[in-house]
Amino acid sequence: MIGYLLAELNLEVKTFTTITSFKSELNNSLPDLIILDIMLPDGNGIDTCREIKLDEHTRAIPVLLMSAHVNIQTKVLESTADDFIGKPFDIDDFMAKVNKYVA
Repeated sequence: MIGYLLAELNLEVKTFTTITSFKSELNNSLPDLIILDIMLPDGNGIDTCREIKLDEHTRAIPVLLMSAHVNIQTKVLESTADDFIGKPFDIDDFMAKVNKYVA
């Protein structure tokens, strides 16, 4: 659903179901924005965000972390993510957060 919403904004969207596939693509091209779920089948989005923000080649890319666990927001802030999106989310709020970083 998120890919569809972003494509409606005429953004080029690439989706990944695992951190492994995401990191592989990140080695090939750098996105303008990363939206990363915290719970992924092969890793943790918070740890991946920290890695992105510590790497000089990727640290400037805005990262939005998503989670259904509202109490995890403190950990998200520690990850140096640029923003947090709680699930379920309001589509207008989601789009406003995305537009804040890609507009």
